[in-house]
Amino acid sequence: MINLFITDIDGCLSEPYRPYDLDHFSILRRYAGDASPAASPGFAPAISICSGRAYAYVESVTQALGLTCPVLFESGGGMFDPVTAQTTWNPAFTDEVAAELEEVRHWFATDCVPGTKMSLDHAKRTQAGIVTPDTSEIEELRPRAERFVEENLPHLVVFSTDNSVDIVPPSITKQTGIAWLCNELGVSTTETAYIGDTDADLDALLSVGYPFAPANAHGVVREQVPHVTQGEVIRGTVEAYQWCLQHNRRDPEAG
Repeated sequence: MINLFITDIDGCLSEPYRPYDLDHFSILRRYAGDASPAASPGFAPAISICSGRAYAYVESVTQALGLTCPVLFESGGGMFDPVTAQTTWNPAFTDEVAAELEEVRHWFATDCVPGTKMSLDHAKRTQAGIVTPDTSEIEELRPRAERFVEENLPHLVVFSTDNSVDIVPPSITKQTGIAWLCNELGVSTTETAYIGDTDADLDALLSVGYPFAPANAHGVVREQVPHVTQGEVIRGTVEAYQWCLQHNRRDPEAG
């Protein structure tokens, strides 16, 4: 049985700086309305989110989809429960970690942003992020960020998408975040599905029982994930959820 289905946002529900596919968004919303609670097995897995986006954005998407399952923002740095409207910060986010991330933000602001289209992701607390609509700026920044971390804060980790670079503590990643969420829900990671599209998702994908990647996922993800959808972005996510539904209907222990 698959009791929990988790999706990333960027690359899986939408594309940065582009309109949402509202037709498929509505389909996923209908599935969310039919979903079983994560701790109560049924044909329709509970739907959650694990995104590197900040709290406010993830809360908005959660509300738009009508989710009732807790969701993860800042790659597991925080958890939001839409039923109780309560936010919980990852216990691994300590004062020492906060100080290190502030050092990264200072470097971003003074050495990276001036003269570019890049800007700090000011809304994030448990990771240091930078965003830009110019993908070439990310291609140039990624190796610079890796050198900065290696020379100054070698235990931190660098992740990137086409439009962002994030520097995070290794104790707060999507993999550890999903483990935290599953523990809170009383669900095993082996009965959890996750769909993600970039290197920031890879460890989390390989830690769950049912990993998926949309057709638009980065090559390194498509190469290592057994289930790659035919559809891109939210079309692929809806396709992955439908696969999970069919899997549960075939399971002799379902229901």
